Amino acid sequence: MLGLAFIVVVAIAAPWIAPHPPGQTDLSNVLAPPVWAGGDAANLLGTDGLGRDVLSRVIYGARSSVLISASAMLIGGTLGLITGLIAGFFGGIVDTVIMRLGDIQLALPFILIAIVILGMLPERRPHHLILVLGVPAWIVYARVIRSRVLAERESDYVQAATTLGASGFRRIFRYILPQVWGVLPAIALVDLSNLVVMESTLSFLGFGLSAPDVSWGQILADGRGSMAMAPWLSIIPGLAIMFTVLSINLAVESPGLEARRRWWRLPTRRSKRPVGATHPPAEPADSPAPEPPDDGFLSVRDLAVDFQVHRDSPVVHAVRSVDLEVRRGQIVGIVGESGSGKSVTAYAISRLLAPTARSARGSVCFDGTELTELPERRMRRIRGRRIGMIFQNPTGSLNPVLTVGFQMVEAIRSNRPMGKTQARALAAEALRDVGFGNPEDVLRRHPFRLSGGQNQRVMIAMTMVVEPELLLADEPTTALDVTTQAQVLDQLRRVRDEHGVSVVIISHDIGLIGEIADEVVVMYAGRVCESGPAEQVLLDPQHPYTKALLSSVPTPEVIAAGNLEGIPGDLPDASSAIPGCPFAARCPAVMDVCHTAVPALVPVPAGQTVACHLYTTEAEVLQR
Repeated sequence: MLGLAFIVVVAIAAPWIAPHPPGQTDLSNVLAPPVWAGGDAANLLGTDGLGRDVLSRVIYGARSSVLISASAMLIGGTLGLITGLIAGFFGGIVDTVIMRLGDIQLALPFILIAIVILGMLPERRPHHLILVLGVPAWIVYARVIRSRVLAERESDYVQAATTLGASGFRRIFRYILPQVWGVLPAIALVDLSNLVVMESTLSFLGFGLSAPDVSWGQILADGRGSMAMAPWLSIIPGLAIMFTVLSINLAVESPGLEARRRWWRLPTRRSKRPVGATHPPAEPADSPAPEPPDDGFLSVRDLAVDFQVHRDSPVVHAVRSVDLEVRRGQIVGIVGESGSGKSVTAYAISRLLAPTARSARGSVCFDGTELTELPERRMRRIRGRRIGMIFQNPTGSLNPVLTVGFQMVEAIRSNRPMGKTQARALAAEALRDVGFGNPEDVLRRHPFRLSGGQNQRVMIAMTMVVEPELLLADEPTTALDVTTQAQVLDQLRRVRDEHGVSVVIISHDIGLIGEIADEVVVMYAGRVCESGPAEQVLLDPQHPYTKALLSSVPTPEVIAAGNLEGIPGDLPDASSAIPGCPFAARCPAVMDVCHTAVPALVPVPAGQTVACHLYTTEAEVLQR
């Protein structure tokens, strides 16, 4: 780094440190040797064929070569950063067009094109070389930035920003850019060394700066004809080029570069594909679902979501058929094993499915609005302000380079008209409600300085402080201790009671769901197998899978009696079609019909709705 700093200082201070003007000639002192070969101290590095001081020309050559290369690097870096962000964030046809243009450019011989362009100019000034060298360099930056953006755009904290109503522009420049910005210094330094060589090459070939400007390549070319009598005329500028490139490359490999990237730090979607039908259902349709009640606030009908990484990979049926009703001011709990489709259902409701997701069919009606048909711009206004979401991974849901206070204030002001001071006070109050004794200290911290449980409470507070009408909570208490779990559950109840917020809470813990939920929905292999009032489902379960879940809960009574049971077997393969009941292979009450027909959700006398052939007649099965 010291060598690079030395070159930069020489380039900037050339007018003050050069002993002579670079174009001053002295025909009486032609080809004077350098001082170590017996030359005069007035010309430390000797003179050239026109009596011009070599040291002065090398110093001014640094000014031209390094500053032209650095300016070209800035132009290429800026263009590459912008195009890389756009290509990586929006993807699709935008990404394809930008990357194919870059491929075409890389296929063209740059040096020949540069010679043609510069050769047509009667006079070549620094800005001409800056543009010719800088513009084509964009693809080097764009490819690296694009690859980082592709990974970052699916991060939990970017998804969380989406649920809080952040626009695409804000997500790019406030959430994604600070994460990908750190790779630029290393790329820029490598590009700078290449540009120094490229500029010197063009000047050596006679396509560099026109007189009276001077560059290292030009000095090298001038000394070529006097190699026999004055070899230093070519060796000295060559050494300057080599020293500069070597200093830049060593700076790239410097162990301290990562720490120095703080100088470059900025201060402190996604699938637009709706959940509407795009291809025929993979399995037989169930019997018509009952009409939603008059007070239905969120109505999900026959929702199905598939995932496919690429054309040749198998289609994974994450959600096969889900019906869900949530009334205003109601808490609905969704419970089931991992892989049953609980989280995917929540993501589909909020239109936050991954790019690999494709929807099979379904309807999501929120307060009279069909969300599957909304354009992304309108959906973004609903997310955050009317529909909030708490994600499973609390640490990944918060931006690591922004303080907790900045993120909470931004979330509040994006959805509620108020000033920074008022928003910060509201954020502190929200943190106090979820158990933080010193909220001001938490607001000043970055997420990486908090534990996983503390980050979870911050995420809950950030979501609830906006006061959405519908809150989707995906495992909100997983990383919390028992005391904090109770505080969070009390806070969810208070938000419901005071503001009429509807809550959909997802959990593996059926006991926790029983503590807070008014209605319980039990899911298995992408389907609803039982739903109904929480008291009925938990005290008088009807579906064999619900009974098995309750039997596997380690309550003190069960442990004392030694009756704790597991559920044998595994979930069915999500990439395979299931002709019958998905729980048939693990069900103790399985019948022949369970392997051939998908059970429909039917009401039972106990008050629940159950998808099980134990509650259907053979005639109904044959009719379906």
